[in-house]
Amino acid sequence: MKRRSLSSSEFEALLPRLRVFLGDVNVKKVLKRGVDVFELGDVMVVSVGGFFFVVGGEWAVPALVEGNKSLLERLASVWVDMGAVPRVASGADVMRPGIVKMDVFQTGDVVLVRDVTHSKPLAVGEALMSSEEASTLSKGRVVKNLHHVDDAAWRILKQFL
Repeated sequence: MKRRSLSSSEFEALLPRLRVFLGDVNVKKVLKRGVDVFELGDVMVVSVGGFFFVVGGEWAVPALVEGNKSLLERLASVWVDMGAVPRVASGADVMRPGIVKMDVFQTGDVVLVRDVTHSKPLAVGEALMSSEEASTLSKGRVVKNLHHVDDAAWRILKQFL
């Protein structure tokens, strides 16, 4: 695992993906505080303004850590039955039969996946269809799992937090 500071040009390239969650942050203030990056293989965890994000490919999502609670609470949620919990927590996508209830979201939105019993966050993913469309289906993939508990990024953060 490598830890380094993010350069201003790297941060500028990443900023459009983070603006969804951070709003209109003052880039100069954030860069003065420093932006740390933890890398393990192709997984990157970025610390920005006290929040943590998992970055991969063309996506960036809030990490599943206690410090991100305010960011995670702003996301639309999908609640899955307890039978789906081990699968989702192992990285499986969320399938329609496992969904018990869901907030309103659109295709491409970042959503939080929770267990129905305790409402604990299990994963953060990308909606593959709108909630309206998903409610009419009985099967199929609804949420692509991007980051889940006990994945490489989650384990990196558990070491430092």
